[in-house]
Amino acid sequence: MDIIIRKAIDSDKSFFVDFAVKLSEFNRSKHDQRCKYDDYQLVVTAIQEKAEETFCNRDEETLILIVELNGKPVGYSLGRIYEEDKTADNGTGKTGLFDELFLGKSARGFGLGQRLIDETIKWFKEKGIKRVKLHAYSWNNSAKKLYERNGFSEYAVSYEKFI
Repeated sequence: MDIIIRKAIDSDKSFFVDFAVKLSEFNRSKHDQRCKYDDYQLVVTAIQEKAEETFCNRDEETLILIVELNGKPVGYSLGRIYEEDKTADNGTGKTGLFDELFLGKSARGFGLGQRLIDETIKWFKEKGIKRVKLHAYSWNNSAKKLYERNGFSEYAVSYEKFI
């Protein structure tokens, strides 16, 4: 098995956009049925547009990694550096955001998610980042376990109510 993890290049744009949509489709399939009242095709179009914008505007504070398995792109991760809001009572300044992680079904179970996390954390450290945040849905236990094994801990919880 030949595994390559590399920074995205211009020719990866279509893979990145496609993976962003697949990530959304995966998440959507797990959400409560009551969340699915919208026109999902409009959501997909918006995700495609946002992914294209993210890809085309990547800079020194954005890291897109592509993982290849046997020469074929099978997933990605997205890391960003941002300035925490000055009113954040839990700390301000430059912060890392491990924004997205997706692996196609055929690429799961080989430790590729771990390798993407390792490479992204390494990049944050090289950039002088001392704190990294990420978000995971409460139903995504496998992702939460992966993040916790990597030293991430819960610090904020969101609630919602259907009315």
